[in-house]
Order: sequence, then structure tokens, then C-alpha cells
Amino acid sequence: MIASHFSAGANCNFSPRRREEREGARRIPGRVQSNPPGSSRIFASFAPSRWDFAFAAVALAAIGCAHASTAPAQKVVFTEPEIVVAEDPVAAEFRIAKEEHDSGKIAEAARRLHDLAARPGLPVLQRASALVQESVCRIESGSRAEGEILLRAALELYANDRDEPVDPALPAQAEFWLGEAFRAAFREEKLDPSAMDAQALASALEQKAQFLLSAQGHFLRCIRRGDGEWATAAGYRIGEMYEELYAEMSSAPPPHGLDQDQRALYQGELRGKVKNLVAKAIRMYEETLEVAQRTGATNDYVQKTAEALERMRKLLLDAPRG
Repeated sequence: MIASHFSAGANCNFSPRRREEREGARRIPGRVQSNPPGSSRIFASFAPSRWDFAFAAVALAAIGCAHASTAPAQKVVFTEPEIVVAEDPVAAEFRIAKEEHDSGKIAEAARRLHDLAARPGLPVLQRASALVQESVCRIESGSRAEGEILLRAALELYANDRDEPVDPALPAQAEFWLGEAFRAAFREEKLDPSAMDAQALASALEQKAQFLLSAQGHFLRCIRRGDGEWATAAGYRIGEMYEELYAEMSSAPPPHGLDQDQRALYQGELRGKVKNLVAKAIRMYEETLEVAQRTGATNDYVQKTAEALERMRKLLLDAPRG
């Protein structure tokens, strides 16, 4: 999307033969002094007349460039035309929006991308990309419902585009961020058995599980798009959610009002449930590393997944039996 413009600047040197032909004068081969950048242009050619030789010698001496008549002919140097590379206006808007996002100006970036997506005549893939990038800004600023609408609109554009092939990374990115929207809701739903009765705790756990499954569904669809980089990010996120749920449940204080036997029963049931969460996290981390190895993915999520897998395996080995 970069356009090139060519212009012949003031420093461009062209062959002096054009001037000779235009003047129609009779010339014979002689010396030509090429002009280096910033110097005056010098065209010196000679006819066999005695007066011509005398005039040329005086002229050369006057400008401090006298040469012996036997000096070898100098090579004419041509300066390449200056190339001016102009940034595509649409690419410039994406670049500026990214700079605004990275500097914390999320609202400004979102507005810029919103206006870009609404621009008449914008190609389908660029419009979809603008919607995805705007959705990222919306989700990160807490407007998850609005971000979800934008992402679904982008996915529809990708699915219906017949003009050009769609890079699998583009819809994969959209699915990943849909997963991120539900993951944020999953993390916001807190479990506190000590402050909830049985019904409230069951309701909160059910809601949290639904958010987890919704996020997991989008992350899995991201993986199935076939882009290794986004697939490893999505796989890591799934394992991370199971790991976070394990940590939250295992560290939560037990419900109030339990006697010693009831507390022991509660702890036993809880260990069984959280052990299953650890197993799911381990399996997801293992599969993610397999995807990374198969596709050659090298992003930060690969290293994060390897570290998380080691951590969860150790946790499983150190867990009490029974």
C-alpha cells in the first residue's frame, strides 16, 4: 500500500547531447566535465577551429578548471532521479491508531478506527481490520458488548468476501478477541463460599463456568482457523482459565457454619474438583505446545505455556492423595 512518486530534482544531471541536438550546432568529440552535486553545470565541447581552442582555454582558465588538451576524456556521471515514497493514507491511519493505542490513548484510537471503517469505498478486508482493531480498544476499555458486536461484524465480512483470499490470521484474531471478551467476564465473576449461601455459591459457580465455556469456544474456533501464532495464544488462554479457576477455588475460605466433619467432607470434595481442573489445564498446555512445534510459532505465549505446564505438573505431583 506504499505508493512511489518519481521526480527529477534540481540536482539531476542529464546527458549534454540533448542540448547539442536542440541547438543544431556541428560538434566533434571533446571533453565533458560532469557536474558534482551543488556545482555549476559545465558543458565544454570543441570544434577543430583555432579560435574555438583559444576560447575554450580562456573559459576553462576563468573558472579555475583549465585542462591540458591531451587529458583523457572524463566519464559523464548521471544522478539517479529522486524517489519519494508516500505512505498510503489508510496505512497511515492504522499506524497512527496503533501509536495512540500503545501510548494509552485508547479512546482516540477507537474513534480513529471507527471513522476509518466508515470511510466510503474502503476495501472489505481493510474495513474488517478496522472493525477488529476498534473492538480491541472497546474491549480493553471495558465496553465488551460493543466490542463483541464489532468482532461479529468483522467475521461476517471475512466470511462473505469473495474478491480476495482472506489470511487465516485475520478471522483468527477476531475469534481470539471474542474469547478475550468472555474471559474478562469470567475473571470478574468471583467465588466466595464464606460470604455466600449454598444457592448463591451455586449460581456464581454456574455463571463463571458459562463464561469459561463461552471463552473456550471462541478460543477453540481461533485455533481451528489454522494460524499457528494465534492458535498458541488461544491455547494458552484456555489452560490459563482452568488454572485460575483452580487457584480461586482452592484458596477460597470454606462456608461458614460447618463443623469439623462437614469441613473435612467439603475439603475432600473440593480437592477432587480442583484436581480435575489441573488435569484440564495440563492437557491444554500440552496440546498448545504441540501446535507451536507443528506450526513453528515463536511468540511469547509459547514460553508462557511451557512455564505453565511445568508449574501445573509439579502441582499435580505435590497434591495430597485421597
